[in-house]
Amino acid sequence: MGIAAVIGPERALSVTEVDHSPLAPGEVRIDVAYCGVCGSDLHLFFDPPDPLTGHVLGHEFAGVVSEIAADVRGWAVGDRVTVRPIDECGDCTACRSDDGVCLTGVVRGPGLGRPGGLAESVTVPSRMLHRIPDTVSLRDAALTEPLAVAVRAVGRAEVAPGDGVVVFGAGPIGLLAVEVLRARGITDVLVVEPHDARRALAGGSGVRTTTPDRVLEDSAALFADGPRAVLECSGNPSCAQDAVDILGYQGRLVIVGISGAPSELLLMRVAIFETAIVGSTAYSERDFGEALAHLAAGRIRVDALVTSVVGLDGADAKLRELSGGTGADIKVLVQPTDRGSHDPRHST
Repeated sequence: MGIAAVIGPERALSVTEVDHSPLAPGEVRIDVAYCGVCGSDLHLFFDPPDPLTGHVLGHEFAGVVSEIAADVRGWAVGDRVTVRPIDECGDCTACRSDDGVCLTGVVRGPGLGRPGGLAESVTVPSRMLHRIPDTVSLRDAALTEPLAVAVRAVGRAEVAPGDGVVVFGAGPIGLLAVEVLRARGITDVLVVEPHDARRALAGGSGVRTTTPDRVLEDSAALFADGPRAVLECSGNPSCAQDAVDILGYQGRLVIVGISGAPSELLLMRVAIFETAIVGSTAYSERDFGEALAHLAAGRIRVDALVTSVVGLDGADAKLRELSGGTGADIKVLVQPTDRGSHDPRHST
């Protein structure tokens, strides 16, 4: 038996005792140290017409292996791990690619298609595991998943040092994208964010910031020929036209933030400026590895981005704060037990 934050029929998370099912072949059990809360969790929690009763959210987590199936090789009890939460089908075009993202695997992963990390322990296929470098704490490793999202987004932008980049949105992914850009030596960055505190946090990394009502003016002042790329991380459908308007000739717009609402876009501008519009979703094995490497090298301002750590009993309230925009949090981590505080690489 263990405990988990389970979605109840009244659409609330309740800390509940849950059974530990026996491991299937190829599986491992992880004692969760920290699990991040993200926008996908909010969508799964609030958007369905009926609550996902009985489901356990959480796909951004790190912990310690506590049990392994008899056929698992290369892993041992006590290993510190984080998880790339994609249960790949092995047959699709993405799976056959060197750098693809299996969309079937995304929806079958922990926190989406199977119980996730808002629990004392979680069971996953061993192929999802990534070993945490010795220099990285369990707390910091819980940011690997969202950082890998940012790594992929920056990669899709195809930018290099000296290129100008505009990032729309200073939420967790937008801020992590700024961190990845800086880690790759790209410093000519403008962040667009309406909220003062988030704009200030972005500015703390040394990049320029502005507000949505000034983005056209400020971008023109900074980038004479327009930025090379725009990363749309806000999920606001109204940002697409501004993004296209500020891009330079043959610039790239990378859609990272997800919105269910349509965007209006003047395609004449896209055609004349030969603008490329590309999407970016999740992360490949390569992206996940780069994210861990950045954390190991100390290139990411984790202390600035992790703004709250709560227990399982505080997860419901944090979901509601994040959904309502009533709090000041950037990245919330849930600590199911106190085992993370005993990690010698970091103390909370």
